[in-house]
Amino acid sequence: MQQENPSPHPSHPNHHQGEIVNTLGFVDMVITGTRTTTLDTVKDLTAEQLAWRAGPEANPVGFLLWHVFRTEDRYVRLLTSEQETHQADGWSDKWTLPSTITGDRASMTTGNSWTIEEVGIFNVPPLSELLTYGEAVRKRTLAIVKGLDESKLEEVPNAERPDWTNASYLRSMITHEFGHQQQIDYIIGLCRVATAG
Repeated sequence: MQQENPSPHPSHPNHHQGEIVNTLGFVDMVITGTRTTTLDTVKDLTAEQLAWRAGPEANPVGFLLWHVFRTEDRYVRLLTSEQETHQADGWSDKWTLPSTITGDRASMTTGNSWTIEEVGIFNVPPLSELLTYGEAVRKRTLAIVKGLDESKLEEVPNAERPDWTNASYLRSMITHEFGHQQQIDYIIGLCRVATAG
């Protein structure tokens, strides 16, 4: 199983000799380290491994990876009030969602609250596309972290979510991917055992 690399991210301007000098430097270090581990975990997966499911009600790795990137993209939109990369770069036209994601469920384009049937009929994009999309989203995320004023972490950036502050979104960016990363690693292990031989 892959283990998380605890090494600091030396390229961050606030990183000095292994010490974290401010909150945003810590956020940058953690999300960068987590993403490095995620990418190392999935980089050699085949299309079959991305789509493999441990059981009829289990999520495949490809769906979870897509969901991680889509959720971060949604956070970026809520932080900036700008269009999601999903729409701006044309991924929403390229990736077809289940037809049931419409009406009062039209906002559920990140995979949240999908049924098992919806997950099952969703065609997981190729790994190369997922990684390209994830990289574009992450570029925007890091720009936001770099540009944030630490004194404004408790401000509410978007009226759509009045209970969410800048700090709330940053916290969720950290915990959301880390949690799913552990799931992905575990599922890959199950897949390799199930398909060995």
